[in-house]
Amino acid sequence: MLRPAPIALSLLAALLPAMAVARPAAHHSAPAPSGYRVDRVVLLIRHGIRAPLDGEAAAAPLADQPFPQWDTPPSQLTPHGAQALALVAGYTRTRLIGQGLLPARGCPLPGHVALWTNSKSRTIASGQALAQGLAPGCPLPVDHRPEGIADPLFDALEAQAVPFDAPAAAASINAQLNGGAALMAGMDKAVATMTRVLGCHRPCPIATLPNRIVPSADGKGLSLTGPIDLASGTAQVFLLQYAQGMPLSQVGWGRANAADIATMSPLHARLFDVFARSAYMAPRVGGLIARRIATTLTVREAPDVTVLVGHDNTIAAVTALIGTQFQLPGYGRNDPPIGGGLLFERLTERHTGRHLLRLSYLAQTPDQARQLRPLPQTGTGQPLHRLSLGRCGTTCTPARFAALIARQTAALPPAPGMDR
Repeated sequence: MLRPAPIALSLLAALLPAMAVARPAAHHSAPAPSGYRVDRVVLLIRHGIRAPLDGEAAAAPLADQPFPQWDTPPSQLTPHGAQALALVAGYTRTRLIGQGLLPARGCPLPGHVALWTNSKSRTIASGQALAQGLAPGCPLPVDHRPEGIADPLFDALEAQAVPFDAPAAAASINAQLNGGAALMAGMDKAVATMTRVLGCHRPCPIATLPNRIVPSADGKGLSLTGPIDLASGTAQVFLLQYAQGMPLSQVGWGRANAADIATMSPLHARLFDVFARSAYMAPRVGGLIARRIATTLTVREAPDVTVLVGHDNTIAAVTALIGTQFQLPGYGRNDPPIGGGLLFERLTERHTGRHLLRLSYLAQTPDQARQLRPLPQTGTGQPLHRLSLGRCGTTCTPARFAALIARQTAALPPAPGMDR
């Protein structure tokens, strides 16, 4: 494995700033410093704007009126969502052309760009929208398992690809989160906003119930009851209404603006503190996809550009394994934006061939998605935000990153075909 060459501290500071904070710093197109080039990228992205899942707004019975209907069937990518993803892909295409990883004209050569999505309809459709945005008019394959067949990369628990002990999981998470009480730390404003938007009459259960984390009735999973269970999906539905471009009179019945959406966003993020970012769950939810990313960044031969299309819990788990946090404009801390994702860039020193790793978060704001606003490459509103590489440190190499992921997922068995 290659080791990084000695580099001046000032260059390291410019290349890989260590920011152990929740809010990433925006940066411009950030070409590689002199002497380096970006020669391989992996984008782990969440699917685009979809219609709500069946039962997602668990707090609906507490609302003073019914939620508005959607034209798109539940859980499916909306046409507006596909357009928003096309803008993300267009921004990324321009960036990749500038780095020499996509041709400015014509189609990428076979094998230079790979797209793999989860086997759910919304991720497949999102992959197709991204493929057309990255290489317009080109027959870029979008690969995935048969629709409805669990993919261990994204649904390791459902696919039974990793060991899981429900009582042990519940005990570990309860110990980490003080029996669920820690989930409500700093949530007073978010809960008050949710209560107001719902028109929930006092005393509203969201503000009074405790959180309870126990094994599910069948013993194969976890059950969460209480305010986060009620409010997390409901907050997401309000965000979906806004990002979809619904009339403001229908976004929280006219009682939720962009600031309110951002205020309620942490209620959605807290769900991942149980099911994706907790010490027990993170390796089981994100371990196999993290291994795939690490392998893609370290093997001798791999596509120049790899796009993996998954879900919010995928990104939450991977960032927990890395030991980094994030907060994007318009969202709460550690709440993965719709149609946004983690951009891993391998930077290679031209003279020695030695590698370094750079991590950013690529995401539209809710307003940019709502208004289908083009994403600028530089300046105000550009969508790329630098992240810390957490436990890997400021001089993180692909090899060190792979070793970190191996340590974080040591309890998991190899998954057939998944770690190549």
